[in-house]
Amino acid sequence: MTEMPVEPDLHFLDEDAVLTPPEAERYLKQVRNELARAQISLRRLRYAELKLKKEHTEARTALMFSAECPQVGRGEGHVTVDERDLWINARIPCHWTYESSQVQRKNAEDYLHTVGKQVSIAQSLNNAAKELYNSSGGGR
Repeated sequence: MTEMPVEPDLHFLDEDAVLTPPEAERYLKQVRNELARAQISLRRLRYAELKLKKEHTEARTALMFSAECPQVGRGEGHVTVDERDLWINARIPCHWTYESSQVQRKNAEDYLHTVGKQVSIAQSLNNAAKELYNSSGGGR
């Protein structure tokens, strides 16, 4: 998996920004759209990870049943489970690609979670902007 996740489209607000109701509404829509993009990205990464896991598992199984695979045991000529796993992983072409896909999926999950929190914050900003606008007479 060489495809990296798309850069986020979410732009954070200046912490001193005072939003009008239309600006707050626009920001809320931006965050909501980014949430949808993050969900789609995560879904794609999960399918890509599953495909790589299948390739990895099939390659690992074939190597474990290979005549060349070191035998695990305590006797002479045997290796530990860790040594056997190192031998197998070194021969699986997609091993690190699969490991990388897991990291990418976990990062996408973290990002989705963060954007989800931003939705709640954006809703609060939107409500505050409406309240401020209405209390200052701007809505009349």
